[in-house]
Amino acid sequence: MKPVKTKVADVPTGSIHQYDAILKYFNDEPAQQNRRAHYRSITFVTTGIIAYDGGQTTMLHLGTLLSEQGYQVFYLSYVPQSAEDMATNAEFNYPNYQGKCLDMSHLDSHQSDIWVATLWESAYVIKSKPGYKMYFVQDYEPYFYPFGDRYQLAKRTYDLGLHIISLGPWCVKMIEDQCDPHGIIDQINFPIDLDHYPLKERDFNTYKDMATVKLAVYTKWTSPRRAPITIQLVLKNAEAILAKKGITLKIRYFGSPKSKHFINGKNLGKLTRPEMNALYHWADFGIAPSMTNFSLVPFEMMSTGLPFIDFLEGTGRYFLPDTGYIPTHMDEKALAQTILDTVRQPEGLPKMIHESNKYLHSVTWDRTINSFIKILDSLQLS
Repeated sequence: MKPVKTKVADVPTGSIHQYDAILKYFNDEPAQQNRRAHYRSITFVTTGIIAYDGGQTTMLHLGTLLSEQGYQVFYLSYVPQSAEDMATNAEFNYPNYQGKCLDMSHLDSHQSDIWVATLWESAYVIKSKPGYKMYFVQDYEPYFYPFGDRYQLAKRTYDLGLHIISLGPWCVKMIEDQCDPHGIIDQINFPIDLDHYPLKERDFNTYKDMATVKLAVYTKWTSPRRAPITIQLVLKNAEAILAKKGITLKIRYFGSPKSKHFINGKNLGKLTRPEMNALYHWADFGIAPSMTNFSLVPFEMMSTGLPFIDFLEGTGRYFLPDTGYIPTHMDEKALAQTILDTVRQPEGLPKMIHESNKYLHSVTWDRTINSFIKILDSLQLS
């Protein structure tokens, strides 16, 4: 008997050959840190530069602020991408960024006082470089993978002797809870650039009479961290529940390629900053699931005065002020009831928006760069 061919594939396990270009860097030797009296150059080692990438936009913003502080800043790719393409995407992600893009041909010849890993793979790449090695952790990256070899490879990076800089408190908690031992950890706040997402005054009294509720929903089709499957299921079922209550949901998804077919609502695709502002001003509520470390998008929504709904199953409570958003559970009944209760009794929304805006003014980039500079100053030999 011969088996029948099916369209169902085995669970993907990956191939070691995707790391052929950097195989020589993979070993368990710990980093040797070399401190100096003065640091002048900082190099972020990255997976090229990808358009629409929030983590790399944060890297570029940080690099630009460091450049303004007098540091020579470089963005060095360890995957094949031309410096010209890197620069084009960098300019798209963060216009007028500062720093120089270098392709992977410079990986062995480039010199830097400080090296900064930006993904678990780059932690292995930089750990044997001369200079001081840091690790800019924007997520708990073992959770990017099923429990297996890449999970373990990613987890191992927190104990390679690199100086870990966590973006926000959640990554610190995860590393301390899951990884023993681990390297030095410092934390900087998760920042927002308020100038790009100006506040719009809203008349929340109009919410009482709503027959249609407009939702701006951020998710990434290829990222389980943004719950693309669950959010569609929850919203589709919530639609049916609210329809019986006389409320229609008008859903606009964004953050995924426009070619992706969502089971409800409309997919707007990946949006530019002006397009996101227009969407936030159009919507009545914003939703952006964060199952691991937080996303910039909730802060962007809140900055415009859009009431933000977040799920208790995610990590929002580590980043959001208690009274500055609308918490609920990630199931259709809870979400439908939350929307229904809020539009029937919107009196608390003005105070909530005031509290969220007040909080956002306390987590600006000025605070972030000041914290980072203090960390760098602490590394100097007297």
